[in-house]
Amino acid sequence: MRVYGWARRFALGIAFTVTILACRTTDVLSTASQPTPTRVAARATFTPAPTATLTPTATRTRTRAPTARPTARPPTAVPPIAPPAATAPPFRYKAVNIKCVHSGQSFIQGTVYEGSSPVNGKTVVMSFALDGPVADKRESGEDGDGFYSMIVSAFGAAPGQTRFVWIVEGGRRISDAGRIDFNAIRNPDDPAACWRGVVDFQLWEQVR
Repeated sequence: MRVYGWARRFALGIAFTVTILACRTTDVLSTASQPTPTRVAARATFTPAPTATLTPTATRTRTRAPTARPTARPPTAVPPIAPPAATAPPFRYKAVNIKCVHSGQSFIQGTVYEGSSPVNGKTVVMSFALDGPVADKRESGEDGDGFYSMIVSAFGAAPGQTRFVWIVEGGRRISDAGRIDFNAIRNPDDPAACWRGVVDFQLWEQVR
């Protein structure tokens, strides 16, 4: 029994060894039968480097500072125009209601007023020229209330004759003068006929 067991282990060992050798031989043959790889020299492939794309640099724009505008000033208030100062009248009396009509004689007459009231005692003078030599004079009131009258020609027309009348006081003139230019137009309906001249006087401040 003991001899049989040893022989069995020996036989198994040989079988195992044969199997190992067989596998080894097969691997060697398989390797020998494979073609030897041909070594191909690797060609260097030149891959161009990518062109660098230039990134545009942001241009710094110089911002101009806003120009400071002058602050608008409010319009200058225009002061109201003061009414002209009242000026004193050049004379106390003013010649008014100056006119001339047809008549049988040539003369000048009129009335001196202060407001609506006739005034007596004012000296009215007559001359051939303004501020010229006195040709005649009358006091207002001698011929009626505030009234005066002076003859230029008692015989009718005084063609081409000119007379000025004004009021004097203390030797100086206190009124402006009224002027009458006489003619010889005989038609009483002609408004240009001038035989009877009329010159009234009124306080200057009463004249509108």
